[in-house]
Amino acid sequence: MACAMPDHPISLHDPLIEITRDGDRLTAYSRLYDDIYFSSASGYAESMAVFIEPTELAARFKSSALTTIAELGFGTGLNFCLALSLFRHTAPNHARLHYIAAEHAPLTADQICAVLSAYPELHQECDDVIAALPPRWPGRHRVFLDQGRITLDLIYQDGRDMLSGSDFAADVWFLDGFTPSRNPDMWQDDMFSHMARCSAKNAVCASFTAAGSVRRGLKQAGFDITRHAGFGHKRHRITGVLLNHVAGGVAGRSAPVSASDIGRVKIIGAGIAGASLAAALARRQIDVEVLDAAPAAADGASGNIAALQSPRLTASYTDHGWLSHNAFGFARRSALAMGAGLGSGAGMSAGKSAGLITLAKDDREAVRQQKLLAQAWPETLFHSIDDDTPANQSGLDLPHNEAAQNGLHYPYAGAVDPRQWVNALLQGVPCRYGVQIHHLSAPQNAIILTDQYGDDIAADVVVIAAGIGLSALWGKRLEPILPITGNRGHVSHLPADTDIKISLPMSFGGYLAQASDGSYALGASYQRLKDGDDIGSENEVSLNAHKENYARLPDVLKQHLSFSPDQWQGRQSVRATTPDRQPIAGAIGNGIYVLGGLGSRGMVTAPLLAEAIAADICQEPSPLDAAMRRAVDPFRFSRRAGL
Repeated sequence: MACAMPDHPISLHDPLIEITRDGDRLTAYSRLYDDIYFSSASGYAESMAVFIEPTELAARFKSSALTTIAELGFGTGLNFCLALSLFRHTAPNHARLHYIAAEHAPLTADQICAVLSAYPELHQECDDVIAALPPRWPGRHRVFLDQGRITLDLIYQDGRDMLSGSDFAADVWFLDGFTPSRNPDMWQDDMFSHMARCSAKNAVCASFTAAGSVRRGLKQAGFDITRHAGFGHKRHRITGVLLNHVAGGVAGRSAPVSASDIGRVKIIGAGIAGASLAAALARRQIDVEVLDAAPAAADGASGNIAALQSPRLTASYTDHGWLSHNAFGFARRSALAMGAGLGSGAGMSAGKSAGLITLAKDDREAVRQQKLLAQAWPETLFHSIDDDTPANQSGLDLPHNEAAQNGLHYPYAGAVDPRQWVNALLQGVPCRYGVQIHHLSAPQNAIILTDQYGDDIAADVVVIAAGIGLSALWGKRLEPILPITGNRGHVSHLPADTDIKISLPMSFGGYLAQASDGSYALGASYQRLKDGDDIGSENEVSLNAHKENYARLPDVLKQHLSFSPDQWQGRQSVRATTPDRQPIAGAIGNGIYVLGGLGSRGMVTAPLLAEAIAADICQEPSPLDAAMRRAVDPFRFSRRAGL
């Protein structure tokens, strides 16, 4: 069942938590819901008795290659930490855990730490959760623990809304929202029906509440419910199992596909798209190889000396803006984890010394920024420029106060070194360079790639992530239509001793960022390629391209930088774009996938879309919701053409 993107920002609630300790007793109380998170006698013992032991997690972890747990009400993270600890102690090395948790009133890292510190036996799990915890932004946040063996999807959104836009197959459900009488919005019939739809065969559920409305809702959705003696002062708790004969439901989803069943995966392209996908599949122990026509990785549009990472939010609430927001956090975590962040303030802890500045290039952009400020996005995501913004402290005198509409500060955003990032993602992944794929065919149950010498390369799964090369490889086929066009971009390279000194990267229609060697990247010009146009060499940057890049600079930056093209070098590459300027990601045939059309936003969108394709190949939960999947569907152009 598809879910439309909300036409308003997703506002997160403050749980108004109060934490008190009386000897060994810890009470975590939410004034928002007028209810406690767990029993004051022992939250640890209650979670074990209500959730962990009744769902037989230890046995599941020992016997299953992948166990998927869905929790409605992440709360303090106690249930996750207990499941994580048990998994680490009982699961074989090849096993994996996927934990999906919705939370509409997320706690801060300090609040979670204050609660979990009461349980020293979970010290390591607490530290790991705090280290992985994403910012308190609405949306879907996928993080990894234990070298990717454990995937945690923290979805900061109402649980019912999360489920309506999701399509996964949970083996176990933890129903841990506040009691129905205090939190009635969660415990509705549509939640139970979505649970059944998002369940694997013989899925089980557990909850602290045995309220009649909950039991009836679960039974109506197809769960066989058993009532048990409750923990502490609670009279009853419940467990349930999903019956396979649910009328009108889709109970009985297939299990995730094993690495051996998937077989050989070939990725065409070694830029940020192909590298992100290779890393996502290698994390799942999939047999993957990358093929690229260039002599090295990141030789095309992913090879600039610096690139920006920031979300492209929309003034109205669109699927595209929602995708960019969710993709940004995932990409930023990946780049920083790989050591590819540029600048002294590069990190995921927002502060005055970190981030990126966006200046309004014209009145239209200034109006768009004002609309963004009027929305309910957290200030830790972006806010207007003020006197404390680092760029102002460096003496650039950016517009602020009464002219605040002319710029925004994104504390978590920044610049990355694309080559460093791509090569880090490909570490340990087999790659073959100088291989030009001229033809793709799919006879019977195999996929055959033919290279420039006429040699065939066999594969079971193929992902085309070849940038502008996608159009030539897919050809003029009607299903699906993949209207990829090329846009040549020129980036000017300014020497490290140039006049301008900036403390943060800046975006202004173009961009200015300092590279790892101290030089500056100023970009980027746009020139749409026509059929038959020569792409040109990588280092071929014209005087006109330098002039175009310089002309984009706002006056406040031109005051500190003279036009000196004789001292400038540069680089050109071709970006692959689509008519609606949105990426293409997904299956286009049996075992054939595509990831392309990223334009100038590949450093933001590629990692999350690659993770989505990897999840699709393995039939695992997607990091995308229904709205995001629609936005990047490869068949959308065919549908618009009436095919």
